[in-house]
Amino acid sequence: MNLSSFIARRYFFSKKKTNAINIISGISMGVFLIGTSVMIIILSLLNGLEDLVKESNNSFDPDLKVQVVKGKVFDPKLVIQKIKKIEGIAEISEVLEENVVVRYADAQEIARVKGVDEQYTKVNQIDTLLLAGTTSFQVADQTLAIFGVDLANRLNINVNNEITSAEVIVPRKGAKFSSLDPSQSLNVKYLKPGGVLSITKDDEVDYLLAPIAVIRELLDYKSEVSALEIRLNEGVSRKTKKALSEALGEEFKILDRYEQNETAYNVFKSEKWLTFALLSLILLVAAFNAVGALTMLVLEKEKDLKILDHLGMIPSQIQKIYLKEGLYLSLSGAILGMLLGLSFCWLQMTYGLIKLEGSLIDFFPVRVRAFDIIAVLLVIVVMGILSSIYPARLAVKLGTRIGK
Repeated sequence: MNLSSFIARRYFFSKKKTNAINIISGISMGVFLIGTSVMIIILSLLNGLEDLVKESNNSFDPDLKVQVVKGKVFDPKLVIQKIKKIEGIAEISEVLEENVVVRYADAQEIARVKGVDEQYTKVNQIDTLLLAGTTSFQVADQTLAIFGVDLANRLNINVNNEITSAEVIVPRKGAKFSSLDPSQSLNVKYLKPGGVLSITKDDEVDYLLAPIAVIRELLDYKSEVSALEIRLNEGVSRKTKKALSEALGEEFKILDRYEQNETAYNVFKSEKWLTFALLSLILLVAAFNAVGALTMLVLEKEKDLKILDHLGMIPSQIQKIYLKEGLYLSLSGAILGMLLGLSFCWLQMTYGLIKLEGSLIDFFPVRVRAFDIIAVLLVIVVMGILSSIYPARLAVKLGTRIGK
């Protein structure tokens, strides 16, 4: 058995003569416990939120999106012909997007209107995001619009109201504003609210979906689109994106799902690791407490250092005793904290302790990832080693002095 490990374990489990050491050690261990459990819980909650947004985006965003590099719109006819020649393409949908003003009853908001064609629901699974109403854009002789949940809440949209329609307003192309009759410089379309979608895109854009023919008329376009959205056949390799880029040339850019939401995903990663860094500061408090506890332990065990010196223990072995003592202190708190944090995550996944309003799911999602656990353990180990360096060096100095 390793002698330094044996002595370190004896020191860790035995009751100290000075009660203050027990108190400070307990506080240090408690802070490690709380800090570790909080880190596991918060990181897992952030993982769950990120996965929820990704799932929503995967239903709202296509496998691939074709946009023009310069300008806002383009004629899709020739582009679609080229795309159809590429293997692996299942469906193609034409979309036209623009910022508009939406007015409903007494409320008014700026939104992003997205005109879509009949193929749109075959490319994107928006039916999985439906909170109220329907995903159809035409019922009898009425043209319907589908609202994102945030926009619907701010406008107080009521899909069961058969009377009130939403006004979609944009400036008319080439028209000069007239203070006498402002309506002459505006294009307006009236759309009956038909459904509400749980769209959780993280770019602060409030979406409104409507038939592309209506939106083209609103924006004074004939056949132009702002993008083509593509659904790929299952099992298609990433070579399809490369083939599209080669076929369409440098005038167009091809975006996969990650690239369509790159900013949002990068924000999630930044927020997660910033949170990780801030929570690590909590562990610094525990590390400072551990330094105090270990230093007092060294002073209490000063007589033991003399005995160890006479037994022939070299300074490096004495140093290892207190380095290991610091690791035992930090890891014991970390392991208990990890069990506590994982238990909470299990309870959240099983019973939904934290509710989530206004979403497709009833409670806040949690995702525990092995990488996060490993990262937390590494921080704990580093903190434990750092908190042990000074007491270990002090023990060597005292041992050397006593030996002389």
